[in-house]
Amino acid sequence: MLLKFTILVLKSLGRNKVRTSLTGLGVMVLVSVFAVVTNVTATVKNKIAKGNQARLLVTERWTAPSRLPVRYIDEIAHYPGVKNYTHWNMVPGFLDESRRRDRQTAAIATRPESLREMQNGLDALSDETYEAFLRQKDGALVGPGLMQNMNWQIGQRFTLFASRFPQVDVEFTIVGVLPAGDWSNSFFWRHDYYVEATGDDEGVNVIWLDMESESAAKEIAATLMTDFDNRQPSLKVETESAGVARFAGRSTAIMQIVDLVVLILLIDMVIILSNSISISVRERRVEMAVLKVLGFQPLHITLMIIAEAMFVGALAGLLGTALVCAVSDLTISERMPALPFNRFLLQFPVPWSAVFWGTIIGAAVGLTGSVVPASTARSVKVSDVFARIA
Repeated sequence: MLLKFTILVLKSLGRNKVRTSLTGLGVMVLVSVFAVVTNVTATVKNKIAKGNQARLLVTERWTAPSRLPVRYIDEIAHYPGVKNYTHWNMVPGFLDESRRRDRQTAAIATRPESLREMQNGLDALSDETYEAFLRQKDGALVGPGLMQNMNWQIGQRFTLFASRFPQVDVEFTIVGVLPAGDWSNSFFWRHDYYVEATGDDEGVNVIWLDMESESAAKEIAATLMTDFDNRQPSLKVETESAGVARFAGRSTAIMQIVDLVVLILLIDMVIILSNSISISVRERRVEMAVLKVLGFQPLHITLMIIAEAMFVGALAGLLGTALVCAVSDLTISERMPALPFNRFLLQFPVPWSAVFWGTIIGAAVGLTGSVVPASTARSVKVSDVFARIA
């Protein structure tokens, strides 16, 4: 019985292949967009949830951008419980003289010895790349988004045209490419080269501290703020997760809009599928009547309509998300031509687990969108249909 029912569903889809294809294509596009959008919101929320509670972010309390004296670094790094530390000087600028917005980037001057240990996601850097960075003073580790956007190669030289203090043009040699993700559209360079190139040896923007435990982090955070309370500048100390949450909080309205877009996409998918199935049911009233004459019960017809919709939705969801994941993988592997969306996918790569969820969501959309048309199909009266034919 189940085999016969399956064959019936497939034959029905075959007879309506044009409408089925168009419906599936629409759902496939919407599920693809849905996968990308939800991946962004999930990535941001995941960073907030998994922020390191044992890592501290030290900045100036009252001024932005933060500016901490260099003398603070050694003093703070030797507090009890500090395992490792680093510091940043962030230099915004342009990658060529056109100073176009798509040529903007953030150059992060940092302590090279602790780069892999202190920056999330950089433990994937190969030893060869990291050693090249340690060896070459003007070396830069560049994000894959910048590499593709500028069509650069390892070993190539480029100039950063700074747009803010210290407003100095600095030349670099690319010694390696950063992993896709957070640092896709930025690059790291050495702090000693920063001092040499800019002459700024007085301050840093941020100090990062890696603590032995979460309890030690809480104690040191309170101690630092108390010890530096009457000094100029005074300090603001927070955990990495709190810093990420604060940064994301500035974009709360945008995140809410994104969530609303996700909801609208789901509703659109249901409406499109439901409308298509309703049209199909109206066109197939004779078929429904014949099935009833052959002994099929209203429940069988209802299940047939729902099964068709779920099959189309699941297949569209699978194909749509698989396409997005494949493009994301090709982008990361640099086998994809440089396109406008590449930098976005490099910063928010779509994992292959999205294929599973895309299939489930597609099937759920099919189920939801087929409820009303299926109830219409089961109520088709044989006498009314054949009376019209006659």
